Amino acid sequence: MFYVIVLYMLLSLGLLFGAAELERRAIVARRRGPNGRAMLLSLLISAVGSLVVLVIGGFAEGWIYILHILGGSILYHGIMGISLVHGLQEVSARTARERLPARA
Repeated sequence: MFYVIVLYMLLSLGLLFGAAELERRAIVARRRGPNGRAMLLSLLISAVGSLVVLVIGGFAEGWIYILHILGGSILYHGIMGISLVHGLQEVSARTARERLPARA
């Protein structure tokens, strides 16, 4: 079960950081299209994937094990969502400051 959780975490981190990089590039290039869709979709896909790991954990280790995985999943997605969105907001603010015209 440990290997399933580690594999899920690596795939989830790759997905979330990849989406954050797509969003960062869109912000720096001042494209208006994405607007956080990649980040939202990646968090949703990661959360659904954690439900699959939750069911696998229930069958492999027993159903009480689900509570541990569920608690960790909620905590993980909350922390990742907040930290990645906060970082993107900082990139957005820095990009806005750099591109403002100088006032006379």
